[in-house]
Amino acid sequence: PLWGVSTEDRDLVLPDKVRMIVTTPSAQTSMVREVDVGTLRRLVYDWREAVNALDDEVVQLGRALHELLVAPVEPVLDQAGTRTLMVSLDGVLRYLPIAALHDGEGYLAERYRVALFTPAAQGTIERSPKADWRVAAFGVSEGRDGFAPLPSVVRELDGIVREAENDDGVLPGEVLLDAGFTSARLSDVLSLEGDYPVVHIASHFAFVPGRESESFLLTGDGGLTIDDLQYGDFPLQSVDLLTLSACNSGLSGIDADGAEIEGLAALAQNKGAASVLATLWPVADESTGAFMETFYTLRSEGCTKAEALQATQARFLEGEMDERFSHPFFWAPFILMGNWL
Repeated sequence: PLWGVSTEDRDLVLPDKVRMIVTTPSAQTSMVREVDVGTLRRLVYDWREAVNALDDEVVQLGRALHELLVAPVEPVLDQAGTRTLMVSLDGVLRYLPIAALHDGEGYLAERYRVALFTPAAQGTIERSPKADWRVAAFGVSEGRDGFAPLPSVVRELDGIVREAENDDGVLPGEVLLDAGFTSARLSDVLSLEGDYPVVHIASHFAFVPGRESESFLLTGDGGLTIDDLQYGDFPLQSVDLLTLSACNSGLSGIDADGAEIEGLAALAQNKGAASVLATLWPVADESTGAFMETFYTLRSEGCTKAEALQATQARFLEGEMDERFSHPFFWAPFILMGNWL
């Protein structure tokens, strides 16, 4: 089921209510919950503040948001036997990881696989993934231009990429780190049509809410703005998955609407990428490598991208990786946008 289809004349977040539209193979259902948009923004903002503070209040706030946004449509989802949700979000809801909402007994991630839908995804939503994944992994581990170092990026890329037969990495491919990660090299790799179905970037991606064109990706030789990526020679038609493992949407104010998040996904998908895996806030450097390595391992074992994401979240939730990482701060920011196969 596709929950929350949004079009230009069918906004979901309105001044005094939230509209929820559920599309299943057999029917489409529309529901409305009355809520002042200021109250909704405050709930989302408070949840984000709590998750970044590693506060247990995320459960209580997540339950309030679940009651408002998910509980009304659950009977429809249950009747349809839903296991995977494709969710189209509007306004401030774009900043909210739906998988981390709580029903009082468990997180939504424990019940559903979740992927985000954008209109740009329509062209690639049913595209079959390539049978064998190779990865081009780019990273910036050194601190520069006001950005903190990401020392675990080296270990993250080593854990993901198998450059030689005796390496322990999950996927065969190539690592381009720090000075090796240049705008020209990224362009060259993307131009090798079909060679790298997965492009993994472990670097700071600074989202600027409300000013999408000023958002940029930190590279080893400077930075790439959204405009650079859109109008430069960075083809993505052969990419099954573009992963940005250290990006940051930065909820800067209660009036922010999250358009820059969908802007990134739309850009990648309009240029041909089937899906984007990104993060909603600056994630813990230490845990990100473990999350990504687990995700790719599960995907290489036959899971879909959505299944691999849910299973990785479950392992974090259950403390299998490290009990310290069971809080939503460590597993909830990862969002899959577009094709979930």
